[in-house]
Amino acid sequence: MGLQRQLAIMAMNATPLPGKKNFLEEAGLATPVPAIPGSIGAVAHEPFLAFDTKRPMDLLVAFTIGDFPSGVGCSEYFNPHSPWYNVFYGAYGVRSYKRNGSPWGFKRDGRPDVDEMLEVPQLDYNFLTAGELGCPASRMCFEVLEVAPGREGPWHTADVACLIPSGLHRVEDAEAPDLTYYAVFGVPEEDYLAGGRESYEPVRMRGRMYWRPVAERLTLVWGGLCPDTPDGQRLMHTIIDAMTPLYAVR
Repeated sequence: MGLQRQLAIMAMNATPLPGKKNFLEEAGLATPVPAIPGSIGAVAHEPFLAFDTKRPMDLLVAFTIGDFPSGVGCSEYFNPHSPWYNVFYGAYGVRSYKRNGSPWGFKRDGRPDVDEMLEVPQLDYNFLTAGELGCPASRMCFEVLEVAPGREGPWHTADVACLIPSGLHRVEDAEAPDLTYYAVFGVPEEDYLAGGRESYEPVRMRGRMYWRPVAERLTLVWGGLCPDTPDGQRLMHTIIDAMTPLYAVR
């Protein structure tokens, strides 16, 4: 096990950091994130308060990422040749402070609000990940290209194709990155940027999210997003197949 991989696992397992709280756990709500082949095998639980999200909601992000291949000092999250490129899977908890009292992702009359729900991955990819890895605002390109809403039992669903800003970057292009993020992801390999590849390049992704209210003002969300490639979508199906039994009856 490489030292950078050990550091990443320790950093993920140490979350939430002292002084921060997992409000889903406090409410008795588990967010299982199964290990599948190719994942790092650790799960981070990162809370962001409304002050951080700049929206009337607190956000809890439970996630895992691609592993660190032998001899490489960074996660497959940064590898443009891997199905794990820019992949997160796991769960969100969203605690709403909307004035109308509705949970996040829902209108006042209880109907699902897909556009509002999609603000969460937009916030996550633009600001909480790429932004914290130094992505300048001009490169924050999250855009929904296709969305197909649905319903599976108690869960509202959305199949989504979107553009996201990659986390892959040259360190010299990063603007005021949060250096603690390198403890989790490692530092991108220079070889991954060969051939004129740009830092924070737009990447087309496709995935699925499930959400439902689980308590007053509280929404539970789960799913994943993978590259819109044959290998990426095979990984996506593996993720959903592994997570579905864990959340189907919640």
